[in-house]
Amino acid sequence: MQNNTRNICVLRLSALGDCINAYGLICAMKKASENISVSWVIDSRFASLFVDSNGNELVDLIKADIKNQGILKTFVSLRKRLKHKRYDYLLNIQTSIKASILSLCIKAKTKIGYDKQRSREGQRFFVNKIIDTPQDPHVLSGFLSFAKSIGLDEIKPVWDFCLTKNELTKAEELLNTDKKVFCISPASAKSIKNWTVDGYSAIAQYAHEKGFDVVLLGSNAEKEKKLCSDIESKLSFKCNNLCGKTSLRELCAVVSKSSLVLSPDSACMHLASAQNIPVIGLFAIHNPNRVGAYNFRDIEVSVYEQEAAKELKEDNVSWRYRVKNENAMKNISISDVKKAFDLAVSKYIEV
Repeated sequence: MQNNTRNICVLRLSALGDCINAYGLICAMKKASENISVSWVIDSRFASLFVDSNGNELVDLIKADIKNQGILKTFVSLRKRLKHKRYDYLLNIQTSIKASILSLCIKAKTKIGYDKQRSREGQRFFVNKIIDTPQDPHVLSGFLSFAKSIGLDEIKPVWDFCLTKNELTKAEELLNTDKKVFCISPASAKSIKNWTVDGYSAIAQYAHEKGFDVVLLGSNAEKEKKLCSDIESKLSFKCNNLCGKTSLRELCAVVSKSSLVLSPDSACMHLASAQNIPVIGLFAIHNPNRVGAYNFRDIEVSVYEQEAAKELKEDNVSWRYRVKNENAMKNISISDVKKAFDLAVSKYIEV
């Protein structure tokens, strides 16, 4: 009997939010056909999100430890691991030169890269096929165009983090409430994309008055812990500060048990959207049409358009333009976020 399995390698190293969106592509491809096998080359820092508490990988993970090994040692170890592996397709959905260098270790009949509008850092010299230009500028729509390029038309992103009973129980213990849960994940990987302490604390207070338990989320990074601590210090009530107290899997489970999330452009925003948890995304630096919460664009709050137009002194702004004003996020008003909160509650939470 002929083996019709198509072996696909997805190359997406980082960042965590993009990896979450990449997982939506991977799950969609696997759902589209039982004759698809997928391996994923990913930065080892983010791989743990895709391994359940029993040690089972959700997809065949090929970890690249670039941060500790550097690009040269990572290249050598990756080439050794993949020496006897052959793929039908390489989907190189990251345009960085590091990703392109590592793609040389991956043997594939067809190596697919971005269209001319999206390709950067010489990626075109490392591929032999490019995707059609997607009409939608969103990062995830670009990912889905790679699936279309190998004949998987009209698929929609889908995510299954396979949270175990133990992981969900731990999340319930961490939350320790029977009330509706409002999570604030205030920090992005880049501080320039964070909103203000006064803004976050005002919305936390507003949510508390509406009957929500307020939970603060974040990594173990000192700047994130300080931000959450500063927010907590301004509240008139005791919130549940879980910043630095969860692994990536535990964070995923906590978000899955939430009613509503508030976050700037961050991994937690994408994690909520991926699990169909309403999330209010906050934007000023990057275009939300490109990086917004894929499933909840209707409740985002953005001043990006105004800020970009002011800098360029024109209304016709490129979809990939990055706002330069480091104080742009301060122009998001508390009243607009309250309106988004009320809309989210009425549309997604209240019965």
